[in-house]
Amino acid sequence: MPKKINIPEPEENLKFIDVHCHLPFHRPKRDQLPSDKVQYLNYFKLGGQYLITSTIDMQTLNFTLDFMKKFGRNFGFTCGWAPQTVTYTPKEKYDLEWKNWLAFIQNNQDKYLAIGEIGLDFHHAKTLKKRTKQVEVLKQIFELTKDLEKPYILHVRNAAEHEFDRQNPKHRFNKKDGVNKEILNILKEFKIEPQRVMWHCFSGPEEYGRTLPNQGFTLSVPSSAYGFNRWRRVTKFSPLESLVTETDSYYQHPFKRGPLNVPSNVRYSIAAIAFSHNIPQKTVSEKTVENAIKFFKLEIKG
Repeated sequence: MPKKINIPEPEENLKFIDVHCHLPFHRPKRDQLPSDKVQYLNYFKLGGQYLITSTIDMQTLNFTLDFMKKFGRNFGFTCGWAPQTVTYTPKEKYDLEWKNWLAFIQNNQDKYLAIGEIGLDFHHAKTLKKRTKQVEVLKQIFELTKDLEKPYILHVRNAAEHEFDRQNPKHRFNKKDGVNKEILNILKEFKIEPQRVMWHCFSGPEEYGRTLPNQGFTLSVPSSAYGFNRWRRVTKFSPLESLVTETDSYYQHPFKRGPLNVPSNVRYSIAAIAFSHNIPQKTVSEKTVENAIKFFKLEIKG
């Protein structure tokens, strides 16, 4: 059953941009979701201005390139090599796919909006060896792309307490903000300006919702912030000038769990920010669209 919500529903006639979804990936619950085409068309019918999907490997990159042949209007993508890709890609496939991915991002800069999602995820990498591998690959990505003048989309997930590496209990990766600190150090090492970096589906810790915007970073608020306070509270004190909206669909549904989300639900991100900041939804709508256009240098076709 949907969770009872005490936050006002999204208003009608809002304009919005979903800066991070996963369309047209394989749909885990195909029978419970509209087709990719219907999701795309409905998004713009309800007020979408531009739709941005995030690829995570070569397979999803190819899905997206094929989709754009039919549905490319006001639709763009970011080109990512996600930390899950680092951890789960079979060894026999990894080197070739990595080589092909690098060739694409270096030779097709006009086709994608940003590099990402990339980052660190210590939920999916639970041993020091796997975590170190993610760090090594992230550094490689920055080293090979820092001069391309593209923005970056970060996937940042700290290890929960029950996911700490018990064989290395004092390691810095076990801290509640171990990933945050590691990524900030890497960005500094490669001299990546904060203005080029978006923390997608920002999940805290809470103090970073204050400090990161002060440094110039952009934070993306997921649609799940509408129904789940743990997602809403981490950006409660972040300035609106630093926020954009996303669904991370098919996940991060506004008030349900599981792969049930669609890009048009990004309206619930607007409602969540308006509630936490005590400002009109229209104000949030206008500013987050403006922020997204500026960050990605979008050209919206009328």
